[in-house]
Amino acid sequence: MFLAGLFLIAFSLPVSPFGVSLGTIIVLGNWLLEGDFNQKKSNLFSRPGLIVFSSIFLLCLAGLINTTNFSYAWHDIVIKAPILVLPILIGTSDDLNSKELKIIIAGMLLGLWAATLSGFVALLGYLPVPVNNIRNISLFISHIRLALLLGLALPMLLWFLLTDEELSGTEKAFCLASIFWFSFFLFVLKAVTGFLMLGLFFIILLIFLIRKTENFMLKYFIIILAITGVLFSATWITHATDKFNMKDPPPQYTADTRTMNGNRYDEPHNLTETENGHYIRAYLCEKELKKAWNHASKLSYNEKDHRNQELHMTLIRYMTSKGLRKDSAGFSRMSTEDIQNVENGLTNYLFADRFSLYPYFYRILWELSQYKNGNISGHSYTQRLAYLKTGWFIVKDHFWFGVGTGDVPDMFEKYYQKDHTRLSPAWRLRAHNQYLTYWITYGIFGFVYFLFAFFSPLLWEKKQNDFLAVIFLLIAALSMLYEDTLETQAGVYFVVFFYSLLIFGRNHTNKRKIINK
Repeated sequence: MFLAGLFLIAFSLPVSPFGVSLGTIIVLGNWLLEGDFNQKKSNLFSRPGLIVFSSIFLLCLAGLINTTNFSYAWHDIVIKAPILVLPILIGTSDDLNSKELKIIIAGMLLGLWAATLSGFVALLGYLPVPVNNIRNISLFISHIRLALLLGLALPMLLWFLLTDEELSGTEKAFCLASIFWFSFFLFVLKAVTGFLMLGLFFIILLIFLIRKTENFMLKYFIIILAITGVLFSATWITHATDKFNMKDPPPQYTADTRTMNGNRYDEPHNLTETENGHYIRAYLCEKELKKAWNHASKLSYNEKDHRNQELHMTLIRYMTSKGLRKDSAGFSRMSTEDIQNVENGLTNYLFADRFSLYPYFYRILWELSQYKNGNISGHSYTQRLAYLKTGWFIVKDHFWFGVGTGDVPDMFEKYYQKDHTRLSPAWRLRAHNQYLTYWITYGIFGFVYFLFAFFSPLLWEKKQNDFLAVIFLLIAALSMLYEDTLETQAGVYFVVFFYSLLIFGRNHTNKRKIINK
């Protein structure tokens, strides 16, 4: 029953929040039915690391002292309850052996195959699911959480493949297929988390290969290959940046002022913004463009596209990206696919290529250029800088004791207004940095205690040389640099489940001694 519950949680993490909750209930039911609570109590108090990690939840209760928004505080307490419950349920139960651990990890891998295959089928258009944004191919959970799970699965698969001598040929083939497929899906997903996870995986793979290779020449070749890869990446980034910064010569309106139909081009009021080097506001005749668009599409020129953007601006930017003049003659060169791309909110024809890396890099460079002009709303990368900036302002004013468990969203809104932010109300979010969020919420003392409680159990449990435990902790710690990982149910379960499983759930010598007594 215990193993079934853990398997269900592992399988459900990528596909079903309900399954995660149900698996937790099964584990809890097993724990209660087992009884023997004196033994469980002894197991708990013999493991200071387990007590320390679970006590992170108590920060939520301590933060009630200076909170005013008890409604949100209660919501936060419910979200973080697994931090208290799951480590104790797993850490005071019998140890998991290597075979049982592999069964649980297999559950996660099966869930990831289900999530990624269905997402890819949706991307190809074979499921009735709109994919207006590549992130939508994560059908069941946040694309960030899915990327984290895939990023954890890759080094796990590599570790089993290279160290487990009991793996059968079929299991090895499954591990290899999973490594290639999950890597490909992370590339297609094009999330910051995904690329970080891929980079980390290839670093781990390189270290594995160098350490496992005994042939000096082969080891030397691997090192040269790695250096070549770094140099190639740097060259590609430099070339892509130069390509982005290339611009057309400024338009000459003295001799070219009218369209082929004789209408005058609109006077350009801004010639700084470009798409693929072409000026967005150059050679624009909205009178002709509006008529041509309304004739070709069911969506009105003045409506919103499927991403809730102003459709006419999406159209203008898209046509600019193709080097077309924004008039009826230019629109006549737009294909049916181009029109659908505009309706779906694509502002550049490059973004229609799901499998190319340059559009992803282009989007980052474009957002950076917009950030310099103060345009940050809806830009997933650069608006995080505004979140961090506002978060630091809050920290400075509430350095010692924080703002309390329930007041974080209210305090962010207050400081956004105080700073006259250019972020639209829909994009005024939290810090997107878990460490900063804990400092804002509980002050410097709570922040320092969180760091101690999160990292020290690795040493208490003597897992600093355990590959799986260290890699998981590294991935979780990295994710909290750019996400509020512990502020959602999926994020809390990702951290707490694998923390409990890999650090508290297996091969604990002291617990075995207690049981043997």
